[in-house]
Amino acid sequence: MTTRRFKAPLRAVLSVMGLACACVSHASQTQENVPETSRSLWGDKTTVVVGLGTIVSPRYMGSQQTHALLLPTLSLSRGIFFADSTRGIGAEYMNDSGFYISSALAYDPGRKDHDSSWRAGSDRLRGMGDVTGATTADLLLSQSITSWLAVSGEAEFRVAGYQRGNRYRFGLESTQFNSSTDTVTLGVNAHMGDGRYNRTYFGVSEQQERTSRFERFDAKSGIYAYSTSLDWQHSFNAHWTLLMGANLMAFSDRARHSPIVESVTGAAGFAMLDYTF
Repeated sequence: MTTRRFKAPLRAVLSVMGLACACVSHASQTQENVPETSRSLWGDKTTVVVGLGTIVSPRYMGSQQTHALLLPTLSLSRGIFFADSTRGIGAEYMNDSGFYISSALAYDPGRKDHDSSWRAGSDRLRGMGDVTGATTADLLLSQSITSWLAVSGEAEFRVAGYQRGNRYRFGLESTQFNSSTDTVTLGVNAHMGDGRYNRTYFGVSEQQERTSRFERFDAKSGIYAYSTSLDWQHSFNAHWTLLMGANLMAFSDRARHSPIVESVTGAAGFAMLDYTF
């Protein structure tokens, strides 16, 4: 017996670009089967999903500049296990009460101090130095409260990569419309970082002050942004699925006073077409 779990296309794509903290809630719905019982740990079928999408987002968290990215995706899943080009390698489980949990080993590509076609970064950050990539352990929990409302929490813990630090998210997801072919979801989230994470992505150290155009800024731990998202999934048939969404993020006092934050709000959007074998 199987049930459904939810995945965030925009969040996953932004993760690849090092912008996961500015993402939408995980309830943007690409629905896939998840085994409910231990006897189905390995399942009886391997599911393969390939996709091609485009995303428009800020060049980095707080940037006024935007850029567009064309992104191919690949996902393999069998039983509770998955290997995903955006989510990483891990396992997931969901039961009839609407409790969902997933754990994965993933990669954060960091940030460049110059324009990049596939990573977060901008020429306006010259002298700040690169934020090196980091391996992360990602944990996601969700619980349905009603048929149309769920609460979720997420943590990304640094496994390797000294600069990275840890980030967290807490959110609510509301299903605004649901039919056999279409699902519309609204999400709101709070995004938090520990001291190392916030200093890395919003702070300016003494050395960076000397080598860049920015004044020193000490970013403290805590909530650095709030976001809201609207997402639509349309299933043409058993194989083809279209996903579209938009996200608006507003920085809190932990980040908005940083000299590298050029805009206190940022918007991102995506469209992706998936084919399931």
